[in-house]
Amino acid sequence: MKDKIRVLVSNLPLPYQGIGSWTFEFNYFLEKNKFFDFVLSPNKEGDSSYIFSAKRKWFPGSQFVRQKALTDWVAKDYLSELLKIGQKKLPVQILVIDDQALLEAVCTIKTQLPQGSEIIFYYHGHALKLNPSLAHLTDKVFFLTEAGYLESLNINNEFTPEVHIVGNGVSSVIFHPLVADEKTSLRESMGFERKDIIICWMANSRPVKGIHLFGKLIPKLLELDPRIKIVTIGHEPNTLWENDRLFQIGKKTSQEVAKYLQLSDYYFFTSLWKEGFGLSLVEAIKCGNFILCSDNGGIKDVVSTYPNVHLIDKPNILNSWIEAFKEQLLKPNVDTKQQFQFSDFEEFYSLDSWEKRLKRGLA
Repeated sequence: MKDKIRVLVSNLPLPYQGIGSWTFEFNYFLEKNKFFDFVLSPNKEGDSSYIFSAKRKWFPGSQFVRQKALTDWVAKDYLSELLKIGQKKLPVQILVIDDQALLEAVCTIKTQLPQGSEIIFYYHGHALKLNPSLAHLTDKVFFLTEAGYLESLNINNEFTPEVHIVGNGVSSVIFHPLVADEKTSLRESMGFERKDIIICWMANSRPVKGIHLFGKLIPKLLELDPRIKIVTIGHEPNTLWENDRLFQIGKKTSQEVAKYLQLSDYYFFTSLWKEGFGLSLVEAIKCGNFILCSDNGGIKDVVSTYPNVHLIDKPNILNSWIEAFKEQLLKPNVDTKQQFQFSDFEEFYSLDSWEKRLKRGLA
């Protein structure tokens, strides 16, 4: 007999049709599991389980009546549906994904839900700052890394929720390393050569991802060795970067991204903010790249078990990246798969391992 009703609350439509980060793993979870009884999201193609709920925009002057605007307008759909679900008289376990306004709104109706109901917040940033009154009403917080939890503990005078380190998950079917012959074949099919030393960089155009610094690194990296070629993914093309050995390929699907990561040798992750996790970082690792990445936010936790990584502790200093890369170029070629077995790549932050961590947290 059912002892609780599980509800997933999202400000993005689920299942999600676009290119996303956590949306990909939740698409996987929802397709594989009948775990949540209800999913509240702005998906207009819903049914009795997937219920359309839209987060409305704040209106001018709403800051003066914030609480009422939040509950009676911004989060009205979600609260109305949750209260209907609460009428079933079973405790309601509510998982709010990465939206603090929705978390705050849901907490306002906690006393109106059946006894034993539980509110859980899945946070996809690094350090979480919560008002103590909100923290007291939040039963659990799911963090991406232990570093994120510890920094949250440090910046809050009171932090009362139970905590689980859930992380993220990446498809091992899409992202996986290739054996040498497969890698050579893929390179040749995509216009590269066996002898090329291929660097990959992937992010959007925001300065916090270090795009402006990587732009300054490009000529310095190319002059180190004539075999070096650079592939950049996910950002708007930059005419100042144009070079015969640089390929700006824009936004791609996960399957297309995987091919470029599989043919690459090095992955630069130049994040300049307190990174919550770094999903592309894991994708690059799972494809067998040597990683050069900022030691920022939760990144060190994410790469802690991977042997082929160089953490840059001064990521704003260009020479830190150049010297680290030169050091790797001077080393004998090492097949990363000799140090990290194929089974290790498969398990490394896989969707299946993430699913197990998520279910443990919701138990």
